[in-house]
Amino acid sequence: MKYDPNNPLTDKELDKLGKDDFEGFLEYLDGKTEHLKQFSKPLSSYHTKRFAALDKAQKGEKITDEELKYAEKVGKENEEKAKAKIADRLAEYEKNHPKYKDEGIKNIKTHRSQWFD
Repeated sequence: MKYDPNNPLTDKELDKLGKDDFEGFLEYLDGKTEHLKQFSKPLSSYHTKRFAALDKAQKGEKITDEELKYAEKVGKENEEKAKAKIADRLAEYEKNHPKYKDEGIKNIKTHRSQWFD
């Protein structure tokens, strides 16, 4: 069964689907996960280190330096991906923005002191 964001199943329907057709239930959850992923942001290095430390503390262990460095590395990679995505969206926005399309505009004043020349 496919996930439809405009018409999601209720809790009772999900319970019934889980009992009747478990494979369809898992397919529905996978579709919902894919839909919700587009609205999430990867964790930063701060949060990856924090969650790694919390995970170890919950298990009653101490986090090692290697594990902390690995968590930081993963977080830095996530931050770079997020920056690239933002840069792509900004470039697309600037390309389609009417302020940049008007050929008659020679100067765009962006600083407050420029308005009082």
